[in-house]
Amino acid sequence: MKKLIPETIENKIPSNKFVYYFCWLLVAFNLFRSLEHIFSEDGGAESIAGIPLSSYSPDAANNIVSIFAQWGFSQLVLACILLLVVLKIRELIPLMLLIIALENLFRAGIGFYKPLIISADPPGALSPLIGLVTLIFFLISIRENN
Repeated sequence: MKKLIPETIENKIPSNKFVYYFCWLLVAFNLFRSLEHIFSEDGGAESIAGIPLSSYSPDAANNIVSIFAQWGFSQLVLACILLLVVLKIRELIPLMLLIIALENLFRAGIGFYKPLIISADPPGALSPLIGLVTLIFFLISIRENN
């Protein structure tokens, strides 16, 4: 538990540099996908996820684009918190890795429970893989220096 919520914060880079660099990769990935959902004309709904917006009424398509943009903002908040942790509160890296792993794994679970009806898997179908890899890095981060 002390690895998730440390007693002191000294902003030390993790002794396992792969964990630290993986966090930077997660920052970049999450910033990219969040900004794509926010600023892309279709929110990435059709261009990335393959949702056929043109087959819906304009109001329904607009609602889907709005939901994608709002989701993008949630992703942006998570990316900014991770960036803050990587820059200034590095002792919280294990906690952030656990949060991101769970977010990806649970989102994938919801996707299986309530799947999109589209012709091909969207890039978000990689969520279980991203979640598992992040979970592995989380386990590495809590094992170090024990």
